[in-house]
Amino acid sequence: MSSLVDLIFFSDKRKKILTLLADGIKDVDEIKTALKGNACAIMPQIKKLKDMDIILQEGNTYKLSDMGEIIVEKMLPLTELLQVFEGNKDYWSKHDRSPIPPHLMKKIHMLGKCKLEEPDLDHLFEFPENLKEMLSRTTKFRTFYSFFCPDCPKIQADCAKRGAKVDLILDEKVYNRLKDDFGDEYRTLVENNASIYIYRGEIKPSSFIVADEFLILKLFGKEGEFDHRKIVSFNKSALEWGNEMTDYYMEHSEKII
Repeated sequence: MSSLVDLIFFSDKRKKILTLLADGIKDVDEIKTALKGNACAIMPQIKKLKDMDIILQEGNTYKLSDMGEIIVEKMLPLTELLQVFEGNKDYWSKHDRSPIPPHLMKKIHMLGKCKLEEPDLDHLFEFPENLKEMLSRTTKFRTFYSFFCPDCPKIQADCAKRGAKVDLILDEKVYNRLKDDFGDEYRTLVENNASIYIYRGEIKPSSFIVADEFLILKLFGKEGEFDHRKIVSFNKSALEWGNEMTDYYMEHSEKII
């Protein structure tokens, strides 16, 4: 068994070949193009997988064997899970993960390859410019905030005015600040059919945002401390995960509008 584990997980090329074949039969040229390699680099890896009966050759094409299909089915979630934590393990280990519902923690691999973004000191509360551009074309904007972000009411109102479906889940203090101090933006949200919820639970993330193209997740530290850093993912499966997270917190919140 250890030789099989070594064969699959100790080579990025072999993992990529198996992931590629999970989508169906491929010929040599398709494999070389996908892996950006030449025959000398790729064929020895294919041979090793063939020798273990994980892939089968039919002429110039390759496919997963029945055993290969089972292995890859189990391999992909683990590979995705490792991508979630790769390079970000300190963030996950030092932050409070309890606001992530157990059923979503079990599916954390859906976040896929994540990026840990840290704003510079001059722009701590400003929304990243590259993500603002994506919001200009989003059809939905679903978000949860435990703290007040001065940059956000205008962004939320602009999305609603453009016709995006806006769902806001806010800590009660954040909601009151939005309503009392940002009246124009609040009216725009109401007039454009935004849905606004108040969350009063004790266990909560710092914030999260789900749009058409990205997911942002911020967690508090294990002692409740605020951290400006955030996890960002652009994977389609991460958006599905984020929408489930939004639905969960909506179900545990009071709808105001």
